[in-house]
Amino acid sequence: MRTKKDIFANGDLTFTPGELVDFEHAIKDGIAEFLPFTSYSLFFPREKPESVPEPEYRAEDRELILPLVFQGEVLCYFIAKGVRLKAPATAPKYIMALATAVLEKLALYKRAITDPLTGLHTRDFFFSELELAIDRVQGCLATGDCRPGLEAREADLTFSGTLGVLFLDLDCFQWINDHYGYLTGDDIMGEVGRLLALVCPKFTTVARFSNDKFAILMPDAKPRACFQLSEVIRSGISKLSFTDDMTRDTITITGSVGFANYPQGLEGGQFRRTTNEQARILMRKARRAMNVGKDLGRNRVFNYADILDKGGRVLGVLPMNRVSVSIGETSGAKVGQRFLVRAARPRAASGKGAAPVYKGELVLVEVRDDTAFAEILHLADAAGSVEADDRLKRIRGDEGLFPKDQSDKRAMADTDDTTQLFAYSDFMTKAASARQAPDSFALSLIRVLDQPGDTDEGYREAMDRMVADVATIARGAFGDAAFGGRHGLNGMIFYLEDTDRETLMARTLEIEKLAADSLAVKVAIGSARYPFLNFDRADIPENCRKALEHALLLPDPKVAVFDSISLNLSADRRFMDADVYGAIEEFKLALLDDENNLLARNSLGICYAQLDRFEDARREFEAAAAFDAKDVLALYNLGWANHRLGDLTAARKAYRQCLKAEPGHIYSLMRLGSIEENERHFKKAADLYKKAAEQPGGERMVLRPLARVAYKQGDIEGMREYLHLALNADHNDHQAMHMLARLYLDQGEDPQIAEVLARQAAALSPGKNSYWETLVETLEAQGKGEEAAKVAVRVD
Repeated sequence: MRTKKDIFANGDLTFTPGELVDFEHAIKDGIAEFLPFTSYSLFFPREKPESVPEPEYRAEDRELILPLVFQGEVLCYFIAKGVRLKAPATAPKYIMALATAVLEKLALYKRAITDPLTGLHTRDFFFSELELAIDRVQGCLATGDCRPGLEAREADLTFSGTLGVLFLDLDCFQWINDHYGYLTGDDIMGEVGRLLALVCPKFTTVARFSNDKFAILMPDAKPRACFQLSEVIRSGISKLSFTDDMTRDTITITGSVGFANYPQGLEGGQFRRTTNEQARILMRKARRAMNVGKDLGRNRVFNYADILDKGGRVLGVLPMNRVSVSIGETSGAKVGQRFLVRAARPRAASGKGAAPVYKGELVLVEVRDDTAFAEILHLADAAGSVEADDRLKRIRGDEGLFPKDQSDKRAMADTDDTTQLFAYSDFMTKAASARQAPDSFALSLIRVLDQPGDTDEGYREAMDRMVADVATIARGAFGDAAFGGRHGLNGMIFYLEDTDRETLMARTLEIEKLAADSLAVKVAIGSARYPFLNFDRADIPENCRKALEHALLLPDPKVAVFDSISLNLSADRRFMDADVYGAIEEFKLALLDDENNLLARNSLGICYAQLDRFEDARREFEAAAAFDAKDVLALYNLGWANHRLGDLTAARKAYRQCLKAEPGHIYSLMRLGSIEENERHFKKAADLYKKAAEQPGGERMVLRPLARVAYKQGDIEGMREYLHLALNADHNDHQAMHMLARLYLDQGEDPQIAEVLARQAAALSPGKNSYWETLVETLEAQGKGEEAAKVAVRVD
């Protein structure tokens, strides 16, 4: 059986001052199990003693100075205050031994979450941190309190409501293992681990995912920040150089990095998955982005969000003018999307900076999870051809390889014998021509939700039969003048004229019911008609698609006609993708269709607030609250808008109305607390914060405000305890770190630990000058004038 001596024999486990600060609360809790005390502090001596000193108990001050010793080395001192010892002569030595056991327990935990080869975190620890980060994003999205700009400058809640995951894979690393040996490969891997630990900020979680693959979690990070760190990592790896001891060969390496953001990277039903599943879906997307980067030539950074626009390629050429492509539903691909095709290694174009030469244009006609099938619409050269590995570029709007009027003149094919439906591209050409004349027309997109049962037919044949049966029902409901086209393997789209919204809804509900009753087939139907608001005729296919997405979110019957709610859902997606101005326009259209759409009105106000247009935001929130006096979201947002505009009387009134509608509303309690705190009514503020802490999920949110109030009331130990609890709840809480650094500095306790905390706070939020100023003070307090002068340059 292995002994404690065996476990720690190789000396690979130790603690840096920064790690001791990270583990401070755990150390305090561990010691508190056998030593009661009222307060404590950590002290880091400037020079470590040559030998282990004895613990010292000062009975007159009721203070125990306890050296924290690990593997025979004094790491720091734990100073416990308010201590009463019954055996002051002998007890301190036993307490010191127990404190060492606390450190050994933490060392075992550290070993369990650390990859021994690289010193980075393990895959399991990475996923646990990612799940916590996703939970945090979900919590703030549920309240609307994480949207940037809504609570800007003075706020405690500065979280932006997004995170990023980076996935790194070293290019062709197996070749290095095969040619130079696995020991050389391990040495290189260890150096890559050191590089990642060096370049990744303190607040990230960096893990060795498997073999030569690594993962990085960036909390509170938008796509731009993820791209910048990915580029730093990619560039740093490409500059590494190694010499093989046997051959004296110089070995260089490269890496490909893919990243994905949450919640932007997920959609629809993926948000209904468990946090554990969402974490793995996000990792899969980041890994997919990395693979696209490798496909494009390796040593690249690629964003998952860009796969649809510029990351697709042709997988294979099929009969009947079709190809398979590498983009699917998980990448956002949808039937009807068009792409330009170019060669993977295009011939040099004439002229400097000449645009790439495109070979043709294709349209998606069937979309699966990770792949799709497309029909070739045009070839730039009739003698040319589309080939496997050709690259795709998504076409937006009406742009394409040929002018629109030319593409509409293609010969029309006949309908399919089985389904009596046109091919998708032929349908769109026919519909584009037909929609020019009538005063009104509509499109209905029908998706079969069931899968074929056990039959002697192949899957495609069975699905064709199901589609044909539903299409027969649809033609009966829409009438002989309607015509339809195929929309993917499990869908169809119909064009019909001269129908109003009520009739369109009635007919599509009839189709849904007949399909369920006579065929036992579930379908979802989204429809859109012209005219509607200010949309033109060419917008109706896109509106129809949005209506289907709306329908898929509904309980049975899953039937929707494009309306205010459809616009609301589309605007929400724009907002999640950081297109605030686009979201504003769609929310306005939603209200133009239905002025009583409270969700759209609240969301429009939030968009205005994000742009610091608080007067406009207040107007929308007032309108929503006037329509429904118990609308909690409108009341809270109205309070916050007034709060930001400095109208504290109106803010108080709105927050109290919100609490009347929902007595335990955490954010209203916190805002009222902040008003009382700013007016120096500290007891009232503390009572409100504590009431917020009593609500589910509220405790971790009020720890910093309670620490602030404790300090203003002169309760230094109370402040310290609240800040430690805040860091225990969120070890990336830079505001709590900074407050704790100020506490250590202002109380004259230990400038070294204040320096560690100030450095971490500045690394987490480098844009805050106050953090750098505190770091300068900690350095000056230790006599590090030259280093303090260098840091002072960072202050604007």
